[in-house]
Amino acid sequence: MLNEIGDDSTEAPSTPHDSASRGEFVQLLTKAQLGLLRYITTLVGDPDAASNILQNTNLLLWKKADEFEMGTNFDAWATKIAYWQVKAFVRDRGRDRHVFSEQLIVQLAEDSQELHDMDMTIHLLRTCLQSLPGKNRELVSMRYNLGLSIQQLSSRLGKSPSAIKGSLLRARRALRDCIEAKRLETR
Repeated sequence: MLNEIGDDSTEAPSTPHDSASRGEFVQLLTKAQLGLLRYITTLVGDPDAASNILQNTNLLLWKKADEFEMGTNFDAWATKIAYWQVKAFVRDRGRDRHVFSEQLIVQLAEDSQELHDMDMTIHLLRTCLQSLPGKNRELVSMRYNLGLSIQQLSSRLGKSPSAIKGSLLRARRALRDCIEAKRLETR
């Protein structure tokens, strides 16, 4: 569109080659905005600065769109670019005492990633719980939601404590396997 206007001094940033890829890239970028803004705000502690950094990040993401491999984890790629934009911001504003140090930025980024991982695990756990057979789901719920002990479960269900332990072990393994499989799907 810029070329139609005839203004040669302004060029559009490079984009994915075909319109289908461009459309998918725009959808991924749009979907990632809130998460990126939260991430950047966590790192810099200033919503106004975070908004500016997000704009710079978006420009860089758009310029590097051809480098993104469709089907890979867009959020991880975009977050890494945002991280480097935050580091550049900190470097450029290093003399301002109100800007976090680079070391604090690194620590906050690690903490933020851990929180994101924990949120993802909780989401996957809830999804995987729904796939457990009804009796196992009920047993897990009684044990962990109601806080019933093995002995209480044994009495309530009329099964031996070792049978309850075995059932819980199998249910936890099934949940672990389900969560790991779903994590691999998202990468």
